[in-house]
Amino acid sequence: MFAPTRYLSWARRFYGQVRLDLATSGVPTVPLADLGVPPASALDDPGGWARLRAGIARYNDVPEAEAIAALGTTHALWLAYTALTSPGDEVLVEAPTYEPVVRIAEGLGLAVSTFERAGADRFAVDPDRVARALTPRTRVVAVTNLHNPTGVRIPDDTLRALARTVESRGATLLVDEVYAPFDGLTDGAGVFRGSARKLGPNVVTVASLTKCYGLGNQRIGWVLAPREVIAHADDAITASAGMLPLCHAHVALRAFDRIGDLAARVRTSLAGKRERVSTWAAAQGLAWSAPTEGLFGFARVPGAGDLTGVIERTAREREVLVAPGSFFGIPDGFRLSWSRAAMDVEEGLAILAEVLRGVTP
Repeated sequence: MFAPTRYLSWARRFYGQVRLDLATSGVPTVPLADLGVPPASALDDPGGWARLRAGIARYNDVPEAEAIAALGTTHALWLAYTALTSPGDEVLVEAPTYEPVVRIAEGLGLAVSTFERAGADRFAVDPDRVARALTPRTRVVAVTNLHNPTGVRIPDDTLRALARTVESRGATLLVDEVYAPFDGLTDGAGVFRGSARKLGPNVVTVASLTKCYGLGNQRIGWVLAPREVIAHADDAITASAGMLPLCHAHVALRAFDRIGDLAARVRTSLAGKRERVSTWAAAQGLAWSAPTEGLFGFARVPGAGDLTGVIERTAREREVLVAPGSFFGIPDGFRLSWSRAAMDVEEGLAILAEVLRGVTP
């Protein structure tokens, strides 16, 4: 049912294997020991499941009945598609896009079509373009925000307009907002106020604490949706897993208790890096997506052809890694992240500049 996800298969070969990783699109991992594991006696408390649901809702500023836990954003995408569609339905997906958004839909027996987020428009979403791509079979329109791979944010007004367009055709807007909390992250109360779930009755969102907070290993994810969709997602969990692990719920609760500290850590680690990378991209004459938030952007070398081979060779020979644009449908480009230490980012950029001089048309 599920075809290989080429990007993730490639990432497992290279991520974590090079000294200067400018490809990984999340903040560095927070060790579980630093997070603080709950005592063994607390891990057996069955009230953890209900408290986690309440914690997810509180963090996202939504009613508890509109939230359900998942094992990371990828699992949340699977739950959302499962709850919203039936085999043979159509999903309309942005292009370029993050490959699992497509692969999960295909694996569930859904037809996938695309609408363009054009580089000439700075990868903006055009609701009129989406409207022209809708068909009577479209049940879900899927976008990422911040956009993966360019880092560009969809403004709330555009999301509202898009939700209305989609609703008029009887469909749901699905927003992968795993990167959406950048740069503000949480307020003083430890709450992320900006979820797209609150922008329209037919908006469903998926996210996790993976990318913004460095907790990918813990798989703390969720779906936010209308109550009836949450009920269908709950049925999907029951059918596929019975229930999520109780120890997972308690570790997740510990993370939400410390979310303010985690956010402060991220703000400190990212300060000034995006501006530095933007200056570097301009100096190389690259076509740059110029994100104003987040920790990655997308660079193109127009006319250079598929850069995947160059990127792999640079990883092997120079210990610098970026994410090939071929996995996002833009082979003459790459996604560039600045999540690592400032000295590593600087050294990696210097090496990349040398490499790019050899491939510039």
